[in-house]
Amino acid sequence: MVSDSRRRLIHRGKDRRVQRAPLYYPERRSGFDRRSAPGWRGRYLGDLRDFAGRPRTVVLVLATIIVFNFMDFYLTVRILNAGGVEVNPIMERLFAVGSQTAAVVKLGIVGVAALVLLALRRYRRTLELSLLLLVSFSVLMLYHVVLVIQLGA
Repeated sequence: MVSDSRRRLIHRGKDRRVQRAPLYYPERRSGFDRRSAPGWRGRYLGDLRDFAGRPRTVVLVLATIIVFNFMDFYLTVRILNAGGVEVNPIMERLFAVGSQTAAVVKLGIVGVAALVLLALRRYRRTLELSLLLLVSFSVLMLYHVVLVIQLGA
């Protein structure tokens, strides 16, 4: 025998308060809270928010990434001509096909990625990724400069 309260629960069906989380495209939230966080995280998010508010600076960072990518390709070709070895297995295969193919793929991928980052520049994660790419390419440029000096290319 089913109790009266159980019968009402069965009759009602699914709880209307339990819903799936909606997926919004495009995402409405930018990742910046209106509240300020304490300590170093607050300073970091404040600096990132200032960076987001300066579109020219964002464009300059992305343009620097594109220039560093071109310099990376150019210095890689010089190092390969001087007897160096390509460490990246994907680029090694592309250079085996031809240097023009490697140039189109490498410059094209980073160029498209920069355009995507520019289009999504209001989001915090996108800004963090663009700064991470800038630091990564800066370290790569330092590595290439050291190799060029050592090889005398």
